[in-house]
Amino acid sequence: MEDLANLAYERELNRELAKLQQYLELYRHRQNKFFQMSELKFKFVQETSDEIVRLYDHLEAGQAVSRAVALGLLSKEELPQDMRESKP
Repeated sequence: MEDLANLAYERELNRELAKLQQYLELYRHRQNKFFQMSELKFKFVQETSDEIVRLYDHLEAGQAVSRAVALGLLSKEELPQDMRESKP
C-alpha cells in the first residue's frame, strides 16, 4: 500500500510539473512574459509542491491511494486484487 501511495504522490507532483513545463515551452517561444514565468515558478515551489507534500504526509496510505484513483492518477488495474474487489 505504501508503494502505491508513493506512486500516487509522484504522479500528482509530475502532473503539476507538466503544467509548469507547458508554460516553460511558451516562454521559450516568446509567447509568455518572463515575469509570468517567474511568478509561476515561485507559485509551484512555494505553494503547489508544498501543498502536495503536506497532503500526502497527512493521508494514510489507503486514503492516498483512494484519492489517486478518484483523480485518475492510479488506475483500478494497478490496485491489488483485494482492493479492486472491495471498491464499488
